[in-house]
Amino acid sequence: MTQTLDQAQRSDLHALLSARGTDRQLAGGFGPPATGLADNTIRFLGGVPADEALPTAELADAFRHALAEPSALHYSVLPGIEPLRSWIGRREGVDPGRVLVTNGALHALDLIFDAILEPGDVVAVESPTFPLALREASYFGATFLPVQTSKDGLDLDGFEEQLRGGARPKLFYVIPDFQNPTGSTLSAAARTRLVGLAERYGFLIVSDNPYKELRFGGAAVDDFDLASENVIRANTFSKTLGPGLRLGWIAAPQWLIPALSRIRSTQDQHSSLVTQTAVAHLLNTEGAFDRITSGGRDLYLARSAALVDALETALPGQLRIDRPEGGIFLWLTAADPSVDLADVQTRARGLGVDFSLGRYFDPTGPVGYLGSARFGFSNQSTENLVEGATRFADAFRLTAG
Repeated sequence: MTQTLDQAQRSDLHALLSARGTDRQLAGGFGPPATGLADNTIRFLGGVPADEALPTAELADAFRHALAEPSALHYSVLPGIEPLRSWIGRREGVDPGRVLVTNGALHALDLIFDAILEPGDVVAVESPTFPLALREASYFGATFLPVQTSKDGLDLDGFEEQLRGGARPKLFYVIPDFQNPTGSTLSAAARTRLVGLAERYGFLIVSDNPYKELRFGGAAVDDFDLASENVIRANTFSKTLGPGLRLGWIAAPQWLIPALSRIRSTQDQHSSLVTQTAVAHLLNTEGAFDRITSGGRDLYLARSAALVDALETALPGQLRIDRPEGGIFLWLTAADPSVDLADVQTRARGLGVDFSLGRYFDPTGPVGYLGSARFGFSNQSTENLVEGATRFADAFRLTAG
């Protein structure tokens, strides 16, 4: 006999689901949404690639090619189609059998966390770090072990001391290149050392590296070595080809692929076949991906320089800013430790500019980094970057002065 929920049961279920949603939001949210912003507000918020950097013409041709055959609209295979996995495998330096195509990097993290984490497991994370990764891990019952990161690198001395003292993380989630939110890059020596610690103390490294292809200064650093059984890489085409494609991947040790595949089989089965086919066609066109990413790098170099120059000119000596060598974010900190940028943000919104407060990147909750902020510069014109910096400076002086 079919049973239905009575009104009281529906109310209880609604309250439970609402609480769970709130828990997930607080675990890694970017703060309460802004209300009442003017239409001309300049938003230095999400990590959105520039429209000018996206290969719309190339993708249009690739989708026409894909749709020339009705088979592109059929079901696909769970790991992803061979031409796409082979390209990713060559890029990652692994056999395609160790590659699983996903619906972006966040989906990749969800699969990895689902396969590995159990309630109560400890996840080591950079501090500050990407809030949505915290939200995903917390959904599976994880707690967090923060490890300080800065322009000087990850505090591996402090982390190793915690390991010697008995800390036992199940995995370490790290963004090695142009870290979100600080824009810092982990040195080759630090990556090698962290792999050694993972193998000695039995935890996994999850390298989430969506900005690696966007280096416009300095020397490139190899990602964590997939020769180690303790290393997993997650990545995405969102920052290079476009987030609307919803296409990413996992490159994992062979022993983990069956577990990831079983979980995927209970979800959506596979990524869009027509999207995979089109993207594979584009990527396997000689030199196409490198041409596309080169254009993005040139654009982001110019935009990051414009923003930093404008901020330093408007607020000389009042901000600590490290010029990015890549990526799409700028991290800044008020030189005066008494300045709370939440107060600056309130005034800034009234002047028509918005940004992300540093406190919402704190893995222990929105209690630290009160004097810091993340500015996303990738999807704003040079004119908007300069004007936005001017408005921010006006709000900063009104608040801090």
